Amino acid sequence: MSETGKNDDRRRELRVEDEALRVARAASEAALATEGVVRLGQGLYAEAATYGAGEKVVGVMVDKERVEVHVVVGYPPPRSLPELAGEVRERVAREVGSRTVNVVIDDVEEASER
Repeated sequence: MSETGKNDDRRRELRVEDEALRVARAASEAALATEGVVRLGQGLYAEAATYGAGEKVVGVMVDKERVEVHVVVGYPPPRSLPELAGEVRERVAREVGSRTVNVVIDDVEEASER
């Protein structure tokens, strides 16, 4: 491959990376704006994050077709956990275009645990 072709490929990778970070930041803000969400989770078995050049957004995983948001909910939650997850999903969906949104509740914490 020519040097020009390699540079074009790298530019495309950076654009995809930049888009993923933009989507991850928007999803993070939307999730954290939901009443009952106290912070983003880190994932249970592997770190849930979106990575970019010199930056990572913990608690949100983005690919071309979906966004997965990991949240920690305060106890007692303001509504049932399925309802809360649905609200997070709706808020995040408004920010991420046509991607499918999955919400994972990593934990429920009492105020004394925060």
